[in-house]
Amino acid sequence: MNLLTLVVTTCCLTAGAAPPPGRATTTAAPSLQARAADLAARFERAGRGRAGIAAVDLLTGEQVMAARADEPFMPASNQKLLTSIFALERLGPGFRFATGAFMLDGNVVISGEFDPTFGDPIIAAKAGRDIYAELDQWAAAVRESSAPTGAPAAARAVRDVLVVSPPNWPARHPDWPAAQRDQWYSAPVGTLNFNDNCVDVAFAGAGAQLTPVLSPAGRFFRIDNRLTIGPGKRNLWSLRGLGDEHTFVLAGTAGRASEKSISVAVDNPDLLLGRTLADRLERAGVKVAGRVRRVLPDELDWARATPVAATHTPLFVALHRANKRSLNMIAECVLLRAGDGTWPGSAEMMARTLTEKFRLPPGSVSPADGSGLSRRNHVTPAAMASLLAGAARADYAMVLFRSMPVAGVDGTLSRRFRHSPCRGRVLAKTGYIAGVSALSGYVLDDRMRIRYAFSVLVNRLRGGTDPAKNLQETICELLLEEGNR
Repeated sequence: MNLLTLVVTTCCLTAGAAPPPGRATTTAAPSLQARAADLAARFERAGRGRAGIAAVDLLTGEQVMAARADEPFMPASNQKLLTSIFALERLGPGFRFATGAFMLDGNVVISGEFDPTFGDPIIAAKAGRDIYAELDQWAAAVRESSAPTGAPAAARAVRDVLVVSPPNWPARHPDWPAAQRDQWYSAPVGTLNFNDNCVDVAFAGAGAQLTPVLSPAGRFFRIDNRLTIGPGKRNLWSLRGLGDEHTFVLAGTAGRASEKSISVAVDNPDLLLGRTLADRLERAGVKVAGRVRRVLPDELDWARATPVAATHTPLFVALHRANKRSLNMIAECVLLRAGDGTWPGSAEMMARTLTEKFRLPPGSVSPADGSGLSRRNHVTPAAMASLLAGAARADYAMVLFRSMPVAGVDGTLSRRFRHSPCRGRVLAKTGYIAGVSALSGYVLDDRMRIRYAFSVLVNRLRGGTDPAKNLQETICELLLEEGNR
């Protein structure tokens, strides 16, 4: 997709659009409306689930599709679009997360404000770096500040590595399934995060020489390896942290190397970051004499703390990572930073901000978390389409557009629409939790302009996800066809 073309044509389209960003009440085009209503009705009669559809024409502001459009649906990961728009409204497209290292009384202190991308392996790989690159820069800065002027290199040492976390953080949302807490998509969040708050496990070698490889790793982690390894064994293992996760127990069986690593969520991502930094400090020649421990913000005399290193991450980087590959912990951190730092308060703030800004009907947006993993999130298809239509006219529109998967090209849509005329012509967020399939976003016309904002939400899904995906893709094709007339 030519994003420069998208920028120019979208600006031209939205600059002349007179309708307000809220939901318009103009009567929908009968033929397009009738076809959408028929598709939704046949889907439901077949026992596939309950389908809600809404679409807005950005040229006219008219709602051109509506089927159960004003009924609440669980959006699954389409919730990330609401979170993205809320954060762009509250923080602005130029916002940057900050995480910093300080020296205080001979200790290294790490403090942050919910940056979710620190040490993210995909972002690091795209930049040609590893997950330790930022921490190695921090370690070099600490090395320069940790010894008296003129002192020998051997004198470089620190006492403890202190990770600053407010009370009750890090945490998982109370709605998330307890049985899935070790899955990467259920990783906890906090003011300090690292490596998507997971430990990655792979196996190298073969046969009796098969060796588990963990990342991150280092002297400040202990691995209790209880694996049974040998030819013919199945890769059936578990990784479990003990206590504050200084020690991880690797148990089960393994018989072959893994093509890629598997991510296991940890409970203490702030300590994961602290221990990884402690290891990188020692690799850089700075002795850590004490230990890594958690402290509360008000335990420290910040007036005497000396900044030594800082990392600033643009909001766009976080939204791109959250939306392209649907990473839950990033969406949660974005919500909490844009809100008041709590889930209840941030969700209430999101509902109020979006409802007032985009003049939505009261109750049409009812969030519980930022990622969509909670089953208490609800939004009407009409509200979702109206939000997307309004965001397309905002000064941050390109930040939102570029964060979204492109049909048949990348992200969670890379394997969908491959042989459809919509390939490269739909920007949309996918969503799935048990019983829910969702797709919301934009359809471009033949001039590569953002033409329609749409939402297709399916709840009470039965018989697999394929029928819901087919419905979503058919709706996109109808809009594409109509937009090209």
